[in-house]
Amino acid sequence: MNQLNLSLPDWINSFLNEYPKIIPDPEKQMRFVLALTERNIREETGGPFGSAVFERDSGKLVSVGVNVVVRQNCSAAHAEMMALMLAQKELGHFDLGADGFPGHRLVTSGKMCAMCLGNVCWSGVSEVLSSAEPEDVEKIAGFDEGPTPPDYNAQLERRGIKIVPELLRSEGRAVLQLYVDLGGKVYNARHSQESSLT
Repeated sequence: MNQLNLSLPDWINSFLNEYPKIIPDPEKQMRFVLALTERNIREETGGPFGSAVFERDSGKLVSVGVNVVVRQNCSAAHAEMMALMLAQKELGHFDLGADGFPGHRLVTSGKMCAMCLGNVCWSGVSEVLSSAEPEDVEKIAGFDEGPTPPDYNAQLERRGIKIVPELLRSEGRAVLQLYVDLGGKVYNARHSQESSLT
């Protein structure tokens, strides 16, 4: 009752073994994240979202995350939350921007929901690359992105976090559509757990 353990699916390690540990190019980092997201969909281990934390300048992979909300019975287990928490665990610090650390970049298959946006603001990352937009997530897959601010990008920039939205957006949208095509479930709170997108 007083301990929480969250984990990624078992296939993560074999997936990571297929890729280099350093991916310097931002577009290749996004392709990596979209492939990670697609694997999560095809393995039926979670929602259509994936993320990774890289060292911004070197491209060294620090952590990955996929959406495991249903599998872990935890509404906070979004891909961005998992990737950021695992990066903080890996570095042994709650602030990924602390003195002595290199700058860190979050790469995510979809622009953050309201919860993940808040976590990004406090995580210490200095840059975010995102693919699909919140309206893509809502219109294509039917997930509720929450009350995100209309000045989303400016909110991050004011906090010293550079954002590069819509990177490979059409590919990000295609991954969301794959989830729908394969009968992925919408698991928003207060919505039927049994309703599928077909």
